[in-house]
Amino acid sequence: MRTTRSPFAHAGHERLITFCEEALPGLPDAQVLAFYDRGFHIFTIAQADDEERAALERAFRQLVNEHVRFDGLLRGFGTGELIRTFVVTEDAAVQCGHVFEEEFLIGVTRDLDAADAMDEQVSRLVTRIRKEVYLQADQLPGGRHGPRDRPGIATQVLRTTAGEGADPALIADLESCLGSLACVDDLHYVAVYRDWRFLCAADVLDSPALAPWFGGAAGGEGARKMYQDFAARLRSDMPELAYALRQLSEAPLRRLVLDVVSGALYVYPLPGTRGFVAGLTVFQPEVFAAENRLREGLHRIGELLGTG
Repeated sequence: MRTTRSPFAHAGHERLITFCEEALPGLPDAQVLAFYDRGFHIFTIAQADDEERAALERAFRQLVNEHVRFDGLLRGFGTGELIRTFVVTEDAAVQCGHVFEEEFLIGVTRDLDAADAMDEQVSRLVTRIRKEVYLQADQLPGGRHGPRDRPGIATQVLRTTAGEGADPALIADLESCLGSLACVDDLHYVAVYRDWRFLCAADVLDSPALAPWFGGAAGGEGARKMYQDFAARLRSDMPELAYALRQLSEAPLRRLVLDVVSGALYVYPLPGTRGFVAGLTVFQPEVFAAENRLREGLHRIGELLGTG
């Protein structure tokens, strides 16, 4: 691996560079690391020729811009700033981790079997830099991995919502499927869209345990409207994100995670449907568990929609 510094690197970045150089041999699934400070490229660690490295750096700068744009959209959710953007295409995976202020660390792998490991490794490195360089708290990007460290929450209020004009039999099946996925312990909201239209959703936003997030004047109903409005934007946001990453990958997007201070939003495009499955948690420690629960239901949702 070779470290390439930009003209914007200064003495204050040297410790960050050292941390990343020390970490990369222990991060076999992260094939590239790059750092950006206030929009400027600072350094890249990669085994690549100059042309390939320059192309990657342009893609990473665009990803930082997308991260900042999504951050502005998500602030209205009341769950804090965006700390981690994780994108998987059909041939690459990339994480943009927010380190401090306007500083971002980006990790990449082209081995999709290693995508989750790379993502976790970069999150750990972001946390190390935050704690040891900037003396900041661990924001727990990616959530807590491993067994749940608290008992499950027994009381939950499940609600399902259907779009207009859909086949009643399909909606009934989707309501059953999504209702089995929504859970007050982790996955708090899940919705399905086809042809960019809302089909069905299930959520536990009215549960007592979620009152600190949804017990205000707007309540769960206001949150549902906000999430549907955000999903409607994805018709333009997803192509824009794919275009921003074109110098890294021109393959279709298959997964997007927008990890905020308190929870995360997940988007899984459904091939052949012009649609997607969206999920949400507001429990930061359960970001990992909530996504796993969502992924367990994707095959069944695909069967119901005829995508396999």
